[in-house]
Amino acid sequence: MSHSGHFSAVTQPIRNDRVRERPSAAFAPARERIVVADALRGFALMGLFIVHMVEYFELYWYQPEPGWIHNTVFFLFGGKAYGVFALLFGLSFYIILDNHARRGRDFRLRFCWRLMLLWFLGYVHSLLYAGDILQLLAICGFLLVICQRLGNNALLSIALFFLIQGPQILVIAWYTVVGVDYQAPLFIPHMVRNFDVFATGNISDLLRYNLLAGQVGKWLFFFETGRLWQLIGLMFLGAYTGRIGLFETPLPRVATLFKGVIVAGAAYFFISWCTAFISGLFTEGMARWAAEQLLSYCANLCVIVGGVSLFLAAYQSTLLRPTIEKLAPAGRLTLSFYLLQSVVFVPVFYGFGLGGFAFLGQAWSLVLAIVCCLLQIILAAVWLKHFRYGPMEWVWRRLTFLGAKN
Repeated sequence: MSHSGHFSAVTQPIRNDRVRERPSAAFAPARERIVVADALRGFALMGLFIVHMVEYFELYWYQPEPGWIHNTVFFLFGGKAYGVFALLFGLSFYIILDNHARRGRDFRLRFCWRLMLLWFLGYVHSLLYAGDILQLLAICGFLLVICQRLGNNALLSIALFFLIQGPQILVIAWYTVVGVDYQAPLFIPHMVRNFDVFATGNISDLLRYNLLAGQVGKWLFFFETGRLWQLIGLMFLGAYTGRIGLFETPLPRVATLFKGVIVAGAAYFFISWCTAFISGLFTEGMARWAAEQLLSYCANLCVIVGGVSLFLAAYQSTLLRPTIEKLAPAGRLTLSFYLLQSVVFVPVFYGFGLGGFAFLGQAWSLVLAIVCCLLQIILAAVWLKHFRYGPMEWVWRRLTFLGAKN
């Protein structure tokens, strides 16, 4: 979990599916994967990994080292890679349920079991790395199941409500009208305690602490900053893109995608300009802070929209497509790699291991991240030549269908 600006002031495989038309046959033919979505997921995975590395898996905030490396990485990927994961999670949700519906199966209850398994994997992962996002995706996934039978317009309306930070607007109104008896976010003292344990505790201290106490700051962070609302909105938007076939061939025209990049860029600069007026609208306190977070996440959304549009445009280039498609195998092994990254590098940075947060520095952490990204891309390609699924993807799939007759 990245915290840029707050301390300084999934994924499952996707199969191609023509979702606009649902065949009436009980058994639909097998479908190919959506390679561009796999590649985009792989790109987001590598971006998130780079963030985690220069963030020392959260211990950057124990002894911050502001500079151009940190600022550049967080501008490009901080909060954005999470968003792309949420978008693709929603897309995968729709395709999985629709694939089973084409075969005459109601997969909703089984998908709820799948989400419970993902939550459990996330909780176990969070004992080592408290910033785990799998738990959040799993819990929010139940909202998608509840709303699965809604029409396209309703689904898009829900997505837009969360993407414009509707709940955060209500929170700001509460802070303004009713007020609270604290002047700083509640997650900060919890995170400060987290960092102390991460930096100085042994492995037993870390695991015991993360059973419960280490989880509190993360959830307060998601709620208070408004990241929770954005991720929910992106998940619903992802399900909507599945329904309209946005990621399917033919992809949107390059000219249309570049218009999206321009509009997103203009909106980003407009939102950045608006932040200068926040101090005049609110007195110092939680209302102003929450309003700043609202604008920050709206700006992040612009970067996500512009970035995804640019990625889809680049994918249609005959020159760039072969390179972009090399990310697709890593995208198919996202769950395995996401967990493996923590298993390998939390001991590198945390106090119970090498304590690298104190001596590696931003530059070497970035170099190490880039090298390991290349290794993961190579490993994924080799692995999928011999196996159909990644190891954790296979376990998740097997447990999902535990007890199923077919």
